[in-house]
Amino acid sequence: MNRYPSVLVSALLFAVGSALAADWPSWRGVNRDGVTPETGWSHDWPADGPTRIWKAAVGTGFSSVVVADGRLFTMGWADGKDTVHCLDAATGDTRWTRSYPQTIGDKMYEGGPNSTPLVDGTRVHTVSKTGNAHCFDVATGKVLWNTDLKDKVGAKIADWGVSAAPVLADPKTLLLNYGPHGVALDPTSGKLLWQSGTKKDMSFAAPVPTRLGDRTAALFIMSEALVAVDPSTGATLWSSKFGQGYRTHCSDPVVSGDLVFISSGDDGGELLRVTAKSAERVWKNKNLSTFTGTAVLIDGHLYGHETGGYKAANQELRCVDLRTGEVKWGEKGFGQGSVIAAGDRLVVLGEKGELSIVRASPAKFELLARTQAIGGKCWTSPALAAGRLYIRNAKGELVCLDLRPRTKAQS
Repeated sequence: MNRYPSVLVSALLFAVGSALAADWPSWRGVNRDGVTPETGWSHDWPADGPTRIWKAAVGTGFSSVVVADGRLFTMGWADGKDTVHCLDAATGDTRWTRSYPQTIGDKMYEGGPNSTPLVDGTRVHTVSKTGNAHCFDVATGKVLWNTDLKDKVGAKIADWGVSAAPVLADPKTLLLNYGPHGVALDPTSGKLLWQSGTKKDMSFAAPVPTRLGDRTAALFIMSEALVAVDPSTGATLWSSKFGQGYRTHCSDPVVSGDLVFISSGDDGGELLRVTAKSAERVWKNKNLSTFTGTAVLIDGHLYGHETGGYKAANQELRCVDLRTGEVKWGEKGFGQGSVIAAGDRLVVLGEKGELSIVRASPAKFELLARTQAIGGKCWTSPALAAGRLYIRNAKGELVCLDLRPRTKAQS
């Protein structure tokens, strides 16, 4: 499976506290790769699907959820305001909410916040589409600091706004996809550590901390390039051109050792071999053009949605060999969805709310279970924590599904 180097995992675990396997404290999970070590969950559902434990209304938007120490966090828009929600992860009861004025930003889709919160020990970090970064106390919702990136840096906001999740490069460096290749804030104070300029250049994709040879780095996929930077200074290590069309790159880079896969509905996918000084293309093709969801990497194979053309009929869920770019299998009918993984199973959410469990094997497509979990537009990645699956749609319906194994009495 794809994993960040152990030193970065240790740093992230330190930063988010004692994050258990059952937690999902950051965008794409504890290791930020869309893969959870949690295996004690079941796809043995009743005929009408898994039990819905609770449902909540969190406002318009595409913010995913994070879960830590029994608390769930997400964001939504309503009545001219963004609201950060803290709910009880088991019951859906509101622990606290915090709101601030914000435009909906509904260009070409429903609008609302796109970014996903980040739990950092006793703090939770968020950022709005206009670059309003907040840090709240996890338990009480008290505002610990607030930094307006547009005011501090002045970079022009892209058409779809600041959309990527905040990411910790280490316990002292908070990265945000804003400006030509990001900014860094002190996570304890919101102080600006470095910025990369005022050019209008950002994407939906979150930065990915990694190692390039003997040095730490962060990968930012921007509108026209994949850029590697030194997370302590913001200095550019190298830039590899990538971008055409609308350049709405939504998928994070996927890292495996010295290999990096990048993909977009505009540009197809490509594999790069990277060092601290350069990036060299290994292959490029149209076999995996992910859009709203990032592919997951399991045992040398990428699993994701081939969405080239965005609205093309019969878009597929595909398995692609990382090293060769060869399609191992493809299954039609999944649309512009998203996928996470747990053990040897994929949790696949279709764009209309259809939930599928698929075997993570390059040998063949194997559907294990399927249900209509929710309605509406579902471009937001699900989250799995403690056997509970959290799914939301664009209008802000958030549901919690029980994937814990059923007892004999329940069967």
